[in-house]
Parts: sequence; C-alpha cells; structure tokens
Amino acid sequence: MQVPRRAGLGTLLVAAALAGCAVPSTQAPADDARALADALAPVTSAVETALVATDLLDRDRATATTVDTALLDQLNVLQDAAGAVATLVPAPGPGTEQQAEALAAVHDAEAAVAAARAWATGAGGSAAEVTAALDEAATIVDDLSTALEQAS
Repeated sequence: MQVPRRAGLGTLLVAAALAGCAVPSTQAPADDARALADALAPVTSAVETALVATDLLDRDRATATTVDTALLDQLNVLQDAAGAVATLVPAPGPGTEQQAEALAAVHDAEAAVAAARAWATGAGGSAAEVTAALDEAATIVDDLSTALEQAS
C-alpha cells in the first residue's frame, strides 16, 4: 500500500509545529535560577516604565491616553514574562519553589500595572496607591532576581 505524498507532508508539518511548542527544560538547579532570572528581567523594566508613566500623568506631563497605551504595552510584556516563567520545566531541587515565587512576583506586577492603568483611565484609585503598589512589585521582583542570580 502506498501512502499518498500529501499525507506524509501533513504528518511532517504537524510534527514540526509540535516541536515548536516544546517546553523548555533545564539540567540543574543553577540553570533553573538563571532561566528564571532571565525571565524576570523584563518584569523589572515593565514595572519601572509603569512608574515613570504614572508619574508623568500625575504631574500633568503626559495625557491619560498616552499613559494608558504605555501601561497596556507593559501588561503585554508582563504576560510574555509570565509565559516564560510558567513554561519552564525545573530540574529536581529548588526550581519548583523558585518558579512559584517568580510566577507570584510576575502576577503581583501585573496587578499593580493593571491598577495603574485603571487609575490612568479614571476608573479608580489614586496616584499614591498606584505608586505604592508599583514600588512594592518592583522591590519583590528585584529581591527575587538578586536571589536567583546568586543561586545561578
């Protein structure tokens, strides 16, 4: 029985697509720490950008529309970072706990930026509350990043 050429090509395309969805894995706990620290780097940048944007709006140096756009961009960065952290397959050891801490830190940063966006668009909150939440998220991410860098 001869397999139609089209079926063979389809199987090859499906296999290639599934290979592109492979979940990263690491070999050692130090690799986990390094991979998580790398995934958290854009989180720090996103939170700092959100702080600058909200400060500009609070001082009437930017429009609400501009700040809303900047904050939405930062939420997209944070979603990508959350995906990078969530898809890591840690090696046996402390990687699972580190991954959970990193996910919590990214989600806290997302919540802080989302609250800043709500404030920027007039949906509630205050500049002081938003700034405090962003500062806290930045501190948590920075502390975790430092610990992960030391562990790698």
